[in-house]
Amino acid sequence: MRRYRRLKLVVVGGVAVALLSTGGATADPRIPFLPPPENLTEPIQWANPAAKVPGGTGVTPQVTRIALGSFDRPADGVAAQRGVPSGVGPAERYRRAPKARTLTITRQPTAPFSAVGVTWRETGRIGTVTVAVRHHVPGGDWSAWRTADTGEADRDLAPGGGQRRGGADLVWTGRADGVQLAVTTTGGPAPHDIAADLIDPTDAPGDTAPTPPATVTESQPVGLRPFMPAILRRAAWGANEQQMNWRPQYAQYVKAVALHHTATGNDYRPEDVPKILRSIYQYQTVSRGWGDIGYNVLVDRFGRLWEGRSGGLSRPVVGAQAGGFNTGTAGVAMIGDFRTVNVPQVVQEATAQYTAWKLSLQQAIDPRGTVSLTGGGSTSRYPAGTTVTVPRVFPHQQTNPTECPGAKGLAALPWVRERAAALLGDLVKPEVVRTLLAVYRPTDGTVRLQGVPEPVFTSGPNEIPVAADYNGDGKADVATWSPTTGNWSMLLTGEGRRTVQWGLPGDVPAPADFTGDGTAELAVFRPATGVWYIKGVGEVQLGVPGDVPVPADYTGDGRAEAAIWRPSTGLWAIYALREFKVGAPGQLAAPADYDGNGTVDAATWSPATQQFTIDGQPAIRFGAGGSTARPVVAQYDGDGRADPAVFRDGRYDIRGAGGYDVGAQGDIPMPLS
Repeated sequence: MRRYRRLKLVVVGGVAVALLSTGGATADPRIPFLPPPENLTEPIQWANPAAKVPGGTGVTPQVTRIALGSFDRPADGVAAQRGVPSGVGPAERYRRAPKARTLTITRQPTAPFSAVGVTWRETGRIGTVTVAVRHHVPGGDWSAWRTADTGEADRDLAPGGGQRRGGADLVWTGRADGVQLAVTTTGGPAPHDIAADLIDPTDAPGDTAPTPPATVTESQPVGLRPFMPAILRRAAWGANEQQMNWRPQYAQYVKAVALHHTATGNDYRPEDVPKILRSIYQYQTVSRGWGDIGYNVLVDRFGRLWEGRSGGLSRPVVGAQAGGFNTGTAGVAMIGDFRTVNVPQVVQEATAQYTAWKLSLQQAIDPRGTVSLTGGGSTSRYPAGTTVTVPRVFPHQQTNPTECPGAKGLAALPWVRERAAALLGDLVKPEVVRTLLAVYRPTDGTVRLQGVPEPVFTSGPNEIPVAADYNGDGKADVATWSPTTGNWSMLLTGEGRRTVQWGLPGDVPAPADFTGDGTAELAVFRPATGVWYIKGVGEVQLGVPGDVPVPADYTGDGRAEAAIWRPSTGLWAIYALREFKVGAPGQLAAPADYDGNGTVDAATWSPATQQFTIDGQPAIRFGAGGSTARPVVAQYDGDGRADPAVFRDGRYDIRGAGGYDVGAQGDIPMPLS
């Protein structure tokens, strides 16, 4: 199971959970303390849990590495010369460049391969490097020369991070058994330790007919946001998760989308795409040492979207798409070379659909607008700490010195922005309520939506509403939990109904995204023992009878922490982090991100005084009191901050957004964010 920084979520081993008391909080004697903070470090190195699931080993490409040496000391069989040799095709544009030097090699036959990636060691800025490649077709002749320019080192180095290899853009050749290479350097320090990886992605049974996800229909209760487009997951292209060692990192939210092209070529078939993806993955993950593919999603020339970087499609995963400006941006890579070839309309449409969906998940964003990004350094155009203004959908070359996504890729951007805006509609306006207002009726087990006369879902009577995002599309799914059977009944967007058993009578459901992958894990808190059972994660000891489970992301690292609130004393305890007091007896827990900084704030609401008491923030008085009133705080509009809200007797009252009649007296609120 997973272990996170600061000792998050470890398997119970007969030792009671310890909590650190901070800020002068009053400790509950039934909860022991943690060791000093310096001992709260991750006990073992993180390992990608996706590698352990069925199919996680994926398909492993076969790689033949050819050492080329350096321009001063070429490897055996490699020729070095000044200038550019005759007949090298596109590389001849450097024939008259001052101080041009070239390494050349011919290998034929070789082991079979379908892609060529050239990398090098560099300790700082180097001059211009161009790689010319041609390949030998089995049983045929040599291809024409193709040129690959220096690819950006778009993965940002963490402080103290190791050296990663520079490299040219990957070249997709198709099936080949021989290679000729010419590596030319001009105008500046030359790279060292140059090597060419001949990548054979091998064949896999699923290459010919990957099954796309089901198409979502408008009749399902998924809210006002654009639907998540069909995206083929990593398993569909055979990602070997054992090769991935770049632990997912998360931004607060996605502010902008960066557009790429892979520059790998355009003459590929549908069945080639999984192989191309495995080749890119091998090249970026292993050859260049990034630890994973850099792009969040990729789109092939047939309009199919594919999951790239791991960590959750709906999450603001930090990728490697705009070195120096990766945090808070998402990367879309069009598979192909769009310097001189027009971007197909189906590629533009798929890119616009992904863009609209991705920008709909947090704050109100107009894809036709601009945004200020602070970053720089790495291989960007700007020094570290620079703030630049870019379009919300911007080309890679806007922040980095590259031609990407090519002249024709640039030409497609205005249409993509306008189409994404049309798909978003009124959601580009912050004042628009984007959360579906729903209620669960315990008398007959139905779920009802505002403005919809008939129930949209029926489970069983006297269940507990547990709406959450169970399939990772960024939208809360209708769901209930049965306290008699432990069954979770869910209506998953685009997938239909699903029933899963998890928990026992007497448990309290507590679903949350404990792993940070964008999907909520089924979880229950067992008051009798104080044990949490989190499906697919493990067990956690935290709490006593009478405690209320309040799991949420209290640290801003993208993963929910197990936490409890003790109504009798106002105590909050966040697993393995701290304990403190917010609120008082008789109040109700109402944790949410009230200030929009990406971390959930502990908070309570008093039915007697109608006051929200928020940890470290001014109190807010809002809502109608009474025994049936309860807080339903959520981000209802598009300003990025949770809105105080109260539900009573079939009415939602939302601060700043007004009142809405939904359901009837006795119904239980189920806002679908």
